[in-house]
Amino acid sequence: MRNIKKIGRFILSFLLMFVVVAFIGVIFMKQVLMNASDLNQQLEDSPYYTQIEESLSAKFKTLSLETSLPEEVFVEAAINPYGLRQLARTNNEQALNYLIDPDATYATKTSRSLFVEPVTAYVENYAADHNQPFDESLQAQTAAVIDEAAAIVGSHTMLLNLDNVIAYPQFQTFRKMLQTVLAYFYLVPLAFLLIAGMLVCLNWKLPHRSLIWIGSSMVSGSAFVIIPTIVALSLKIPQRISISADYINTALRTLAMHYTAFLLLFGALAFFLGTACLVCYNLISKAKRAAYRQNRAYTAEMEHY
Repeated sequence: MRNIKKIGRFILSFLLMFVVVAFIGVIFMKQVLMNASDLNQQLEDSPYYTQIEESLSAKFKTLSLETSLPEEVFVEAAINPYGLRQLARTNNEQALNYLIDPDATYATKTSRSLFVEPVTAYVENYAADHNQPFDESLQAQTAAVIDEAAAIVGSHTMLLNLDNVIAYPQFQTFRKMLQTVLAYFYLVPLAFLLIAGMLVCLNWKLPHRSLIWIGSSMVSGSAFVIIPTIVALSLKIPQRISISADYINTALRTLAMHYTAFLLLFGALAFFLGTACLVCYNLISKAKRAAYRQNRAYTAEMEHY
């Protein structure tokens, strides 16, 4: 019976170690990875939007050469710091909401309306100055220019562009799995409490001994999170992410550093709590041994008399 209890404690402690990892994982997913507010805040505090504006200026310069429309027409319409950032935030929220909400539809906000009035007004004035009719042909050319300018802004304000993957069944399967994990995330803390309670029951004669099993599980589980994050930070892996566009590089590096720091923080918290359990076990054991020795000494003294 004693051996069975030992085996049971070992198995439960082993399972609890992975539950600790899963616990950190679901907290990370709900509070950080799938949190649009957190994502937008991280981008807000980085050079991301400044680099987007620089990239847009370069793109509009090229578009100006191709269409003979002044660069200022596009720049003044698009590079409005508040409007540009709000558009990017909205698109990020739409993408993440589609991933986590089974009933959501994916529809990104376009920037076409930004260009309709200024581009149309410029072409109309240009045509009037040169005695040219603003006919269907010129209107079609104007609409094409507006669409191209809107596409440029759209590509710069959709960090999470799902258009190219949304139709794939593999992506929809991943989306359903993600939604299932988020919907039943509460099972992870319940599993932690259940296993911890079972360990206490297996040590019901000396319940403080359950602390060593729970503490060792938390310390071991935290190591699965702490070690990879420390390695990533020491090798500067988040800063080494490199893609052609500077603003995407900045976004990915900023988010990767934030995610790594968050995991390290919660891994360290789990390690601290596990260590606290082990320290409490050690202190309680020492107190019990001291009390036992004192009681034996007192009994021996009484027997002597």
